[in-house]
Amino acid sequence: MLINVKNLSFKYSKGLPTVIDNLNFEIKEGTITVLLGLNGCGKTTLIKLLAGLLDSNEGIIEYDGVDLKKTSIKDRSKKFSYVPQKNFAGDDFFVKDYLTYGFVNSLKFYESPSKEQLIKVDEVSKELGITHLLDKKMGKISGGERQIVTIASCILQDTPIILLDEPTSALDLKNQSLVLSLLKKVANSGKTIILSTHNPNHASFLNSNVILMSDGRIIKQGSANDIINKETLSDIYGNNICYAEELEYKEVSFK
Repeated sequence: MLINVKNLSFKYSKGLPTVIDNLNFEIKEGTITVLLGLNGCGKTTLIKLLAGLLDSNEGIIEYDGVDLKKTSIKDRSKKFSYVPQKNFAGDDFFVKDYLTYGFVNSLKFYESPSKEQLIKVDEVSKELGITHLLDKKMGKISGGERQIVTIASCILQDTPIILLDEPTSALDLKNQSLVLSLLKKVANSGKTIILSTHNPNHASFLNSNVILMSDGRIIKQGSANDIINKETLSDIYGNNICYAEELEYKEVSFK
């Protein structure tokens, strides 16, 4: 499913600064795109616009040539799923029940998940290492665990496009590796993934495309191989950007 963004602009209300300023880009099916930039550059707002949670002031967002504003909520739930920075699900939901909500877009009113769908819940839970959480309530697990549960539900929704706003922000190093590895696997199955992050290394790990943003504008876009380098990133993050071999200590990451 092709995503086409044309002349997109947004501000939260009249008199306030423009948050998204005349963006134009295209995202091809089966690719991973990482949004990078400083706090306040517009990454979260752009994700929300792509998810239809905000309406643009100007411009258009098209999914396979269809204007997002003309797409019903039900049809949107079949086109894309969305993971916010924070999960606001009720604390009294059991994790296993919350995960089945990912199937709502494929079930009829009052229809229960099928045996095959429940098996899929178990499979995804095992892959993300959260089987021990299934019988716990959402309010009894950590913030990082809630984030992984939300990502699992998003994957179970089985949409062609997955939108994630800083999905690793609450995760420890082990779970960052687990989630990013799973996203890479999901993308290899043909799905399109768009995520924001504060860590440029994530784009390199995912071998993704990159949209580098500043003050609501796109500064540069292209492959991670072309953009994740000291020279390009210094324009955004400052002159302290360096390569690991230039440090006086060994930088620890994952593989």
